[in-house]
Parts: sequence; C-alpha cells; structure tokens
Amino acid sequence: MGDFDFEEHVRAFAAERFHVLERKKFPELRYYVSRIFHKIKRKIKNSPFRISDLDETYFRGFTSQISILNSVFGFDVVITQYVTFSLVFDAFGPSTLKIIDTHDRFQNEMPSAEERRGLLRADKVLAIQSSEAQYFADLIPERKDSIDVVSHIIDLAEPVNVRTCSGATFIGSDFHQNNVSILWFISEVLPLVIKEDPAFRFYVAGTVCRKIPDAPCVVKLGVVAAFEDAFANGPILVNCITAGTGVKIKLLEAFGHGIPVVSTQMGVEGIADEDLTGVSICPDGSARIFADSLLALYRNADARATKGSLAFETAKLWNKRQISSLKDCLGTIR
Repeated sequence: MGDFDFEEHVRAFAAERFHVLERKKFPELRYYVSRIFHKIKRKIKNSPFRISDLDETYFRGFTSQISILNSVFGFDVVITQYVTFSLVFDAFGPSTLKIIDTHDRFQNEMPSAEERRGLLRADKVLAIQSSEAQYFADLIPERKDSIDVVSHIIDLAEPVNVRTCSGATFIGSDFHQNNVSILWFISEVLPLVIKEDPAFRFYVAGTVCRKIPDAPCVVKLGVVAAFEDAFANGPILVNCITAGTGVKIKLLEAFGHGIPVVSTQMGVEGIADEDLTGVSICPDGSARIFADSLLALYRNADARATKGSLAFETAKLWNKRQISSLKDCLGTIR
C-alpha cells in the first residue's frame, strides 16, 4: 500500500467507517499469474498498450468483500477511480448510483474498446476537464448525457507568506512526466536564471528528488509533511510541465495556498483563462521567457502578493463550481 498509514486513516474516518480489503494467498497468486499472462501476451504481440484487458488490474476477490459491506450499509452511491476498477460495480444492486471518477483519459494506455466497455458500466462518468468530457462523449455517444465535468476540489489553507523569497519551488512525485519536466527546467531554464541572479535557489520537494541531478543552486527538500512546507523559502510554484495530460494537482494546490505560479502552456491545460490570473504563462519550450517571468516575480514582492491573492480567490470560486457540479451529479440518486 505504499505510504499507507492505517492509524491515520482510522483517525480521519473513524474505525467503523474505514475498511481494509484483504487478498487471500491463493486468489492473489492466481491474480499475479493472470497479470504475467497478459504482459507476456502483449510482449509477443508487440502491443503498444500498458493494459490490454479492462479488468486485468482489478483483484476480483474484492467484489465479495465489498458486497458484504453493501449488504450492511446499503450504499446510495459508489465512486470508483478510473475505468480499470469498474468491475467493482458488480458488488452493488441497481438502486446504487455508480460513478467512475476518471481523473485522466486512458487514451493510448488501453484499447479504446476496453475503455468504452468500462465507461458503459457506470451511471455517471466524471471528467476532470471539458476536453476530456468530449473525449469520453466520443467513446460513448449513446450515453453522452451521463458525463459531467467535476475537477479536483482544492484544500483551502492559510495563504503562504510570499513576501520573503529566496527562490522558487517545484513539488511532485517520481514519475515520468515530472521527471522530464524538471530536467528541462534544470538544464534549460535554471542556468539563465542563475546567470542573472546567482543568489537564486531552486527548491525541489517530493519523491521527484530521487531523479534530479545535484547542482549548487538546487536544494532537495525530499518529502515534506505539508504542501505549504515546500514553499517556506521559495514561495513561487515552478509549473514547468513539458509532458502529460489532465489538470495538474500541484497547480490547484498552489491556488489554495495563495502561491503565485510560473507555468508552461501545457501546465495550465484544461483550466479556463479566467482562472489563471495568478499564473504567469509561458509558451511551451521557451526557456528564455520562462526564466524572465520567474525572475520578474522573484524580484518583486508586490507582484508575488498580487498574483498570490488572485490565485487564492480563484481557488474559492473554483471550489464553488466543482461542488455545484458534483451536487448536480449526485442529485440523480434514485
């Protein structure tokens, strides 16, 4: 379960509301044999997909355990993450509203016919942005009215103090899109910034620190206890995204903490222009413009404060819209 903390979850949800599903040894062995079989078949066929069968990553032994929970609690709604877990709907009867929270489209991850099969299992499909809602509508045109756009709901916190600043910060986990994005920044943008101001420091937080090179001006913070801790010295988010799809969570989190942002165009994909008043947007691949935009905020406390305040107001309005859309979706409960 990775960094899963059982006691913390019990405190958050209360013991009677938090349930851990179990994998018995023999079913788990059968599950892994099936996974290996699918991987070998993809290799033999030289398949471009990461998943060839919609249900190959779902542990079927969970269904009966969830069905027992449903018989006790009689759930009105079930929300599952991604189409790959949609087989869990078999644990619920027709009176339960079944929702897939897609997060991102699975285009190029699995055959479109498989993704379509998963989407059709749901009563409602939540897309993270309008462009992805259109993608899903094209996959299931006969059910396009079942698709709603509900993006991430932002945790609003006390705005970070942005007036004291010794640099800027990137925060993220160790996965491909973050790795290539931060390497572009370090190799192409950071030297331009340091040439103009050698005192500038680039703070990096999260497990992405494992994949970045050491450099005199790069400060690796590692995993931080809270999002705002990463920005104590560098209260500007470097959203230097060069790869990936979907709304960037770090961007929305920055809004919720009143942190100004410098971003590539790709980094703000899926967010309307009126929600980007707290962001300095740079053309993709333009290291010079990114460096100049970053230096402008770094050198001007008033500009940071203004952008940060606009970002925080955006977060509040953003949340109102997402909650309204979610309520509309849940209003269809039978």
